[in-house]
Amino acid sequence: MAAGESKRFCGCKQLADLHGKPLIQNALDESEQLNAAKRIVVTGRWHHALDCAKQEGAIPECDLVFNPEWNRGLGNSISFGVAQLADQCDGILILLADQVEIDASGLQALIDSLGNHQIACAKYNGTRGVPALFRKALFPELLGLTGEKGAKPLLSNERLDVVELEMPSAAIDIDTRDQLTALNEKRASSSLVRP
Repeated sequence: MAAGESKRFCGCKQLADLHGKPLIQNALDESEQLNAAKRIVVTGRWHHALDCAKQEGAIPECDLVFNPEWNRGLGNSISFGVAQLADQCDGILILLADQVEIDASGLQALIDSLGNHQIACAKYNGTRGVPALFRKALFPELLGLTGEKGAKPLLSNERLDVVELEMPSAAIDIDTRDQLTALNEKRASSSLVRP
C-alpha cells in the first residue's frame, strides 16, 4: 500500500531518502524475496511521482496500480488492490510501504504461521495490525472495506480465525520528516565502524 497523501509528511513520503534509498524500496526489496505469484503497489496521491521514479530507474521495477479513489482511505485502497488480484491468488499479503523495518524473514515467518487459520497478522504494541495475510475465502470481506481503518475491523473480528505473530519491527513506520531524520541518524550511527 502506497496510496496515501502523506499529509503529516508534507510530500511524497514513498520517495523520501531512507539511508540512501527511496523509502518504498525496502518494502519492494523485502517482498521480492517471497515466493509470491504477483506483487502490486497500490498508488494514489503520488502515483505520477512514483511512476516517473520507476521510469527513471530510481525505484525497482514493480507493478504500480492507480486507485482513483485513494482519498477515500486505506480500506478503499486495500479493496481496490484485492480487486486487481482476486482471481489470480489464493491469499493476499498486505504490507504498508512505510513499515521500513520489516524484512523478508519476518514476512516469511508470517506466511508460515498461517497454517489452517483464515488470517495471519503481525502483533505489536499490544494490538493486531499489518502486515497481514488473508485467505481467498476472506476476499469478499476485503473487497467491502472502506475508510481509514484499513483491515483492522477484520483483524479484531472475533468470529474470524486469526493467528498473531509478534513483530516489533512492524511498529516502526514513518509518518513525519522528523521520524525519517531520526531513523536515518540511527542507521548512520549503527553503521559506523568503531575501533
